[in-house]
Amino acid sequence: MASAQHSQEAKNLEYIFHPSSVAIVGASPDPANFAKLVFLFCLQRFQFPGQIYLVGSRGEEISGLKVYRQITDIPGPVDHVIVSISAHLTPQLMEDCVSKGIKSAFIFSAGFSESGEEEGICLEREIVRIAKKGGLRVIGPNCMGIYHPSASLSFGYDFPRESGPVGYLSQSGGNTFHLVRSAAARGVRFSKVISYGNAADLNEADFLEYFASDPETKIIAAYIEGVKEGQPFVRVLKEAAKAKPVIMLKGGCTEVGNRAVASHTGALAGSDAVWDALFKQAGVVRVYDIDEMVDLILTFLLMSPPQGRRVGMVGIGGGASVQGADECGRAGMLIPPLSQETVKRLGEIFSAPGISLGNPVDSTVLDVSPHQFGDILSTVASSPDIDLLIAHVGVELSPFRYHRPEVLAQKVETIIEAGKAFPKPLAIVLHTASSGQSMKTVAEVQQKYFASGFPIYNSIARAANAISKFLQYHESHRA
Repeated sequence: MASAQHSQEAKNLEYIFHPSSVAIVGASPDPANFAKLVFLFCLQRFQFPGQIYLVGSRGEEISGLKVYRQITDIPGPVDHVIVSISAHLTPQLMEDCVSKGIKSAFIFSAGFSESGEEEGICLEREIVRIAKKGGLRVIGPNCMGIYHPSASLSFGYDFPRESGPVGYLSQSGGNTFHLVRSAAARGVRFSKVISYGNAADLNEADFLEYFASDPETKIIAAYIEGVKEGQPFVRVLKEAAKAKPVIMLKGGCTEVGNRAVASHTGALAGSDAVWDALFKQAGVVRVYDIDEMVDLILTFLLMSPPQGRRVGMVGIGGGASVQGADECGRAGMLIPPLSQETVKRLGEIFSAPGISLGNPVDSTVLDVSPHQFGDILSTVASSPDIDLLIAHVGVELSPFRYHRPEVLAQKVETIIEAGKAFPKPLAIVLHTASSGQSMKTVAEVQQKYFASGFPIYNSIARAANAISKFLQYHESHRA
């Protein structure tokens, strides 16, 4: 009975993401005021269409908006409250929110259970008691709240205003900024993002269950440090992973990490072996850092499942090709030899001293033309010994240190044109020497070609790792 009630409550969270009016508590004209600089300015930047109210102890006016001294002074209805005040003031604010008939709030303020101090623990229990008594749902405390671009809600000034198919829940505000910005730089867009902090009321199970049934969300990504309710979480995780791909980063995997979790969000991290077993049982894709999470998101968004693990690798640079073969092998991918017929056809396209026409296929940066490079890709793709292709281009692996964006773009366009002509999955790798100029060039190209439908990675190792986990996901779900 409790499980059914929990499920229904999670599905009824839609109203939280569609407020018609928002009150920001803790705003002041001070130049460094966080409530003003982040929460107010982000709503204005995103052109939030509803009513915005400000609440602060000094009254006054900010950006043309009147500042009310108390939330109960606001004349109109308020759907959602953003709380940025000292922790000891929050119980009274929760009482005022209940009396005002407000149904949702997120608490940015810290100083609750994550402090490990009795006072903070008691404050958190008190705000939950008041909220539950009055039908008020709370996100947080110690969090950043909601980013929902289609509803013009954001806590990141530079977050994309376009929506996308990825839902993300995170117990860490910093990891939320990292994931959204890193993914956005590579073309990914989000349906909804929730930074939920201490999870005093609404927790990871609620948001997982919501995303599982959310039609806007096709892929679920999550960063969690611990869980509030073990049994509901396990049930919801398994159900969500059956419905959609779930990509999860678990914080607090080591003894040191466990201690850091306790001081960050006050969560109980648990045994890493138990978590690993749970993820495998549920069919969750486990990742170990934010960059890997972005790689997996891109792979699930853009790649169709290969028929097997046999990789055809085509690229520039003998050393890079050899290393790439090693990296594919470590990731559980296969680099099979090409048939004599395929090698012969490659030799008819291009041959020169020092060029390898085996697998990996190494073409020299100085001599091969874009047209020939495309023909080489197509020839390898036509081999029955190959299930997918990795095409790699080095941005600083030639006598000429920097490639201009237009030169690199021409190479990528050649690869994409060839990739569209054959049915096998294709991954593109742009690897650099990590100079500022080359990384900027790669970032520009990645953003531009996201719409092409091919995932672009920063190294062969990261491409191989992501594709291997993507294949493992489909292999286990087919079984």
